[in-house]
Amino acid sequence: MLARLEQLAGLALIVTVLADVFLNVLYARAGIAIISRPLAHGVRAVFVGVGRLFPTHRPRILSFCGPAIVVALLFTWVAGLTIGSAMVLQPALGTALRTFGEPIGHGFATALYVAAGLISSAGAGGLSPHTTAYNLFFAFDSFLGISVMTLAITYLMQLYAALQARDELALKVELMTGQTGDAARLVAGLGPDGRFETGYAILAEIAAELSRVKEAHHLYPVLFYFRFPQALYELSRFTLVLLDAVALIRAGLEPRAAGWLQRSAGLEHLERGGLVLIETLHRVYLRDEGEGPEEPAPEEVAAWRRRFGRGLAVLREAGCPVRRDLARAGDAYVRLRNQWNDPLLRLGGAIGHEPAEIDAALHDPQPLRDKPEPTAPLIH
Repeated sequence: MLARLEQLAGLALIVTVLADVFLNVLYARAGIAIISRPLAHGVRAVFVGVGRLFPTHRPRILSFCGPAIVVALLFTWVAGLTIGSAMVLQPALGTALRTFGEPIGHGFATALYVAAGLISSAGAGGLSPHTTAYNLFFAFDSFLGISVMTLAITYLMQLYAALQARDELALKVELMTGQTGDAARLVAGLGPDGRFETGYAILAEIAAELSRVKEAHHLYPVLFYFRFPQALYELSRFTLVLLDAVALIRAGLEPRAAGWLQRSAGLEHLERGGLVLIETLHRVYLRDEGEGPEEPAPEEVAAWRRRFGRGLAVLREAGCPVRRDLARAGDAYVRLRNQWNDPLLRLGGAIGHEPAEIDAALHDPQPLRDKPEPTAPLIH
């Protein structure tokens, strides 16, 4: 009876691992995996805790979180399949599974050795099945091992391709802000002297890339945990810069001169793509932490208005047509910013980034031209 229960538990473990592989690699939708989501949260918690113990090395420590989650996930899949198979095989050692004349152990270690050989296609260590059921199980286990390893390799290749695409978009946005993280400089560069016709094509291209980043996080949820020491590559940072650019265009530009841009499909695509990305990430990664405040604090609103004023000054200096009714324009900017400010800061904080790293324009208002020349490259 106990032997039968052990085999049933082993089959259940195999099915659970296969379901997680299916949901991660083949079904590929965020937030529904069985093993990988709690595993990723656990590994992240460990790295965040270690980072708190060594604050000076915290960015470097947290940068290993994403790769560590991938290694842990692959190890869990292989270990789960091996242990499950060993639980099925152990009761049959010496009876349905025998060697030719050689003595065989009956312990769980022997079953693990046989199962690992089957899954890795290295062989069963001289054991041969003597019943139809175990003949089929040997074939199934070998096929299972080859299939999971092939899917895992494909998953890794696609995951790192998606990571590269996300980093390229982050770097593009950072460079377009003059390495300041200031959305006003991005908008000013898109429409120097108020000419946004060429910049609109760039805006539409960035919107398409942001949509691809959103889908990449749906297909590969572990991508969220890849975090680099340099904040410029952080998803929350470049998404905030892009949504801040949208808010400046909608609230800060004069409708009579730039109304066509404010009503354009490209700007709508960029704004909605960013908001959908935030909603998806918040639902998957912060759903256990509740919602943030519905209304910002008065001091926060005051900081946003000051940031808006500095942004308008940058646009005005670049020759962009800006609104003169600053009070109403500021109200519009605050309404737009309230949709995404808190969720983005919370997402960045979930993987160890400070608000000043995510929103450089709000926390470091000094213009780039007033800063000393860097003694080392800003981007690595």
